[in-house]
Amino acid sequence: MATHPKARTVALIGRNGVGKTTLLDALVVATGGLERPGRVEDGTTLGGTDPEERRHGTSLGLASAPIWIGEDKLTLLDAPGAPDLVGEVERALDVADVALLVVDAVTPVTAETRVLWRLAREAAVPVVVFVNALDADHADFDATLTALEDLVGPTLAPLELPLGAGVEIRGVLDLLADEALVDAAGGARHERVPDELAEREARVRASLLEAIVVGDDRLTERYLEGETPDVEALEETLGHLMSAGSIVPLVCGSALRAVGVARLASLLDEIAESRPIPALENGESVLLARDPQADPVLRAFKVIVDPYVGRIVVAEVVAGTLAGDLTLVNSRTGGEERLHGLSYLLGAKLVPMDRAVTGDVVALTKLAHVQIGDYLTRRGRTLAAPPRPVAAPAMTVAVVADAKDDEKVATGLARLAEEDPALRVRHDALSRRLVIETAGEMHLQVTLERLKRRFNVTVGTEPPPVPLYETLTSARDVEGRLKKQTGGHGQFAVVNVRFEPLDPSTPLEFVDEIVGGVVPRQYVGAVKSGIEKAMAHGGPQGFPVVGVRATLYDGKTHSVDSSEAAFEVAGSMALKSALEQSGTVVLERVMEVEAEVPAEHLGEVLTDLAGRRGRVLGTDQDDTDLAVVRAHVPEAELLRYGLDLRRLTGGLGRARVSPHHLTEAPRSMVK
Repeated sequence: MATHPKARTVALIGRNGVGKTTLLDALVVATGGLERPGRVEDGTTLGGTDPEERRHGTSLGLASAPIWIGEDKLTLLDAPGAPDLVGEVERALDVADVALLVVDAVTPVTAETRVLWRLAREAAVPVVVFVNALDADHADFDATLTALEDLVGPTLAPLELPLGAGVEIRGVLDLLADEALVDAAGGARHERVPDELAEREARVRASLLEAIVVGDDRLTERYLEGETPDVEALEETLGHLMSAGSIVPLVCGSALRAVGVARLASLLDEIAESRPIPALENGESVLLARDPQADPVLRAFKVIVDPYVGRIVVAEVVAGTLAGDLTLVNSRTGGEERLHGLSYLLGAKLVPMDRAVTGDVVALTKLAHVQIGDYLTRRGRTLAAPPRPVAAPAMTVAVVADAKDDEKVATGLARLAEEDPALRVRHDALSRRLVIETAGEMHLQVTLERLKRRFNVTVGTEPPPVPLYETLTSARDVEGRLKKQTGGHGQFAVVNVRFEPLDPSTPLEFVDEIVGGVVPRQYVGAVKSGIEKAMAHGGPQGFPVVGVRATLYDGKTHSVDSSEAAFEVAGSMALKSALEQSGTVVLERVMEVEAEVPAEHLGEVLTDLAGRRGRVLGTDQDDTDLAVVRAHVPEAELLRYGLDLRRLTGGLGRARVSPHHLTEAPRSMVK
């Protein structure tokens, strides 16, 4: 009999329009969690229920629902399929024990499907393929199978064949059980394989059995002796092979008509195994075992700000068992977090639960300081998620709003970014504008719609200010002198500072060479603070100053009129004097870009980078027909790079960027 953990997580992934949301409802209905499925067009499904999702007719975030098969529990995470929202797919894969890749039998493999398949493989998540929409007019299972074999390769293993086609679909052939599952009122009816399909079913089944039994020496021996293993033994070995990536099972059906759905639920329960979770413990890479007897470990992967309930943190129970109130420690903050009660999500509904075991997904309220990616565990243990390279934003825009709404806009965007890690918000010190980075035009549009609905503020957007900096061109020894007398105590401070240009990547290097206390110790820090503030305020050309070594070597004080404030002003005056005497050069930031693209589009990508003033450092190509391009590109040329790269590569390209260095900006950029 197959053995497996009681609770596991399944991520439903697939491009827009393949029926994942319908399948989520169908699985819950098939296992008794709902009386009837909702309708996508009515906004009554478990996923796709918020106003923006109904307006756009697509899921925009993770939807969660559990199903029970006997005493076992599978938490289903329905991830959106829009290219802009691939970050949500990555979050689902982070916690998934298995990914259910949903394709349709009309257009099975698109660029989006290839991206999702690649993401699942990179995350080392086992995959089951579900061919949906076999009831569609132009459904073609054989063509779908051929396309998927090209995508997946020889590890693809059909476990089912369709019984009928298009509107005549009436069930599936279960190759493991060697029987037909015929659609009928009250559930599928078990029948013998129809004569007209017997020859094909036997041939495909023989290939399947051979692929499975090689994974177990005992099964191989029995099979060679002429014995056919029972379904339980086949499913157990299949689960091991799937976890190892040696087999990618394929099943089929129709979510809309619930054909093959009940069998899909039972199959997932039988073959899905718990996946150890990669993490950093005390800075070292580890795999966290899924041990229900261990101390509790939770990992937050979703935050919801509900207008009625408040802040909801959705977390996976990585290890241990939860019951009743419990206090754990947030590894990131070191602070205690009290778990007041456990719930699970059924769509948008919170359902209380008494106990959660390893592999469960729980919803927790009143955790004000827990963020996505945080680990909660016992005191003395420090866990963190492995770092993930930052993807290049598809779009970067500056927010335009009435001055009276500035605080509401900043608060609203911060709240939205808390729920959506793919949304990055920063304040541009020079322009004093909020700048937001999104994964695409749809992501931007939805963000602005949510800002208006939830925070009652409307904003516009425009191209963001180009981030420029300046630095001095030569060393200067200067004096900063402040002497004011306005009645009573005056203000007096004199500082002598040597300013030298440094590597621009160094904001400020401050050196204290004061001897004999000519500038008292309590004023030295004020001098540094004044220089830092002046650098942030900008140099003669109006841009923040970087790359400066400031050596304080002399000064004067007054027994009555000197103060920290006076020496801060004197430090600021010294920097301004040095910049005026030396002159400055304007710098722009250059980013290191690593773009992964199909080899067939490499030429277009290289040409595009050249047009962005990029300098290609090198290219590599692997045996998967993917090329990796490394280049240095000015940040100003990357404001829409994510979108443009998708366009150039048929949706298959992606890039990661990170700051690399500053260099002199073209004169045309300096107004």
